[in-house]
Amino acid sequence: MLATLDSITKLRIGTLLWTWGVFLVTLYLLSKIAWPMLLKKMEEREVLITEGLKKAEEAEARTRELAERQEQLSEEARKEAQRVLAEARQMAENQRNALIASAQEEIAVERERAKKEIGLERAQAIEEMKSTMVGLTLEASSRLLGRELSGEDHQRLARNTIDELFARDVVEEVAGRL
Repeated sequence: MLATLDSITKLRIGTLLWTWGVFLVTLYLLSKIAWPMLLKKMEEREVLITEGLKKAEEAEARTRELAERQEQLSEEARKEAQRVLAEARQMAENQRNALIASAQEEIAVERERAKKEIGLERAQAIEEMKSTMVGLTLEASSRLLGRELSGEDHQRLARNTIDELFARDVVEEVAGRL
C-alpha cells in the first residue's frame, strides 16, 4: 500500500512535459479561435446593454415629459373648470339680481296700485260720510227748528257744516280711525 502511495506522489517528467505541452497548445488555440469570438460576443453584448440603457433613459425622459405635459393639461383643465364655475356663479348671481329687481318692480307697481285704490276708497268713504252727515244734519236742524227748511236751505246749511268740519280735519280724523 505504501508502494502505491509512493508512485502517486512521484513526479514523472514525461507526463509533466506532456501536460504542459497540451496546456500551451490549448491556450494558443483558445487565444486564436475562442477568445476573439468571446470578445466579439462580449462587445456585442456591451453594445446591446449600452443601447438598452440609452433607450431606457430616452423612455424615462419621455415619460417625464409626458408626466409634465399631463400635469400641465390637468392644471389647464382645473383652471378651465374654475373659470366655467365662476361664469356659472356670475350668471346665477345676475339672474338672481334680475329676478329680485323684477320682483321689487312688481312690488312697487302693486304698492302704487294699492295706494291708488286706498285713496279712491277713502275718497268714496268721505263722500259717503258727507252724504250721511248732510242727511243727519238736515234731520237734526229740522228737529231743532221744529220746522222743515226748504231743500235749498237744507243743502246750504248742511254743506256749510260739513265744510267747517273738514276744515278742522274732524271727518278725516274719524275716517283715519276706521
